[in-house]
Amino acid sequence: MTFTGTDACGNSPKNVFVATFEDDLFNGDRDALTEAIADDCVLQIVHPSDVETHTGREAVVEALLQLCAHSPEVGHLEAAITHGKAAAAWGYWQAEADGDDLKHFSHTMWFTTHKAQAFGQMRIFQA
Repeated sequence: MTFTGTDACGNSPKNVFVATFEDDLFNGDRDALTEAIADDCVLQIVHPSDVETHTGREAVVEALLQLCAHSPEVGHLEAAITHGKAAAAWGYWQAEADGDDLKHFSHTMWFTTHKAQAFGQMRIFQA
């Protein structure tokens, strides 16, 4: 499994936090994801026809792990940006390294504080 692009996001500690989170999500690192999620975090996963909502650290981590359960082989983070408490990241995952099955993602997150120690709210668009 290869995830690239995280080294291009190092111009601020908040951007690095977001890029590291995306790397941890791609790799399905439960412990790292748990550390990045606030106790009362709310996650919304936006599907074409509905929105799936998960509340609380344990439920959010389980839902995030389901996103990477298909074991992507290749991933690329195009950008991780932050402003105040808001953050966004986007890129793609592929189950095969041949490039025929790109799954683009766009993630928006809100930190619980300006210190960027945990996410309190997340919205995921993944096709």
